[in-house]
Amino acid sequence: MAYALFSPESGVPDLPRFFGSDKVIHFGMFFGMSFLWSRVIRQNLPEPAKKNPKIFTNYLVLWIFLAIFTEYVQRLVPGRSFDYLDIVVNILGGTIGTVIFVFLNKRGSILV
Repeated sequence: MAYALFSPESGVPDLPRFFGSDKVIHFGMFFGMSFLWSRVIRQNLPEPAKKNPKIFTNYLVLWIFLAIFTEYVQRLVPGRSFDYLDIVVNILGGTIGTVIFVFLNKRGSILV
């Protein structure tokens, strides 16, 4: 994720382009990473903390910060640009990934 977000435009793998493909990629990266990191956090917490909803609320705030931070850092990378819509899509991806994880976790899904 860091390589894709912070490498110059020429260093990003050439993927099929369509209208909005950039936003789909941003959403997918933040969705996937927030879902997977939620799983890591849940597995490494002591048993009483796993039931505490504040853990994932704090984690969600971290993803919002990361979504904004990555866009600001991209301004410093040659060939990359800052886009407010990317921030929105990053936040949506991170939020939805975390919310889906919490939902599946409460239901006892084998996916988490």
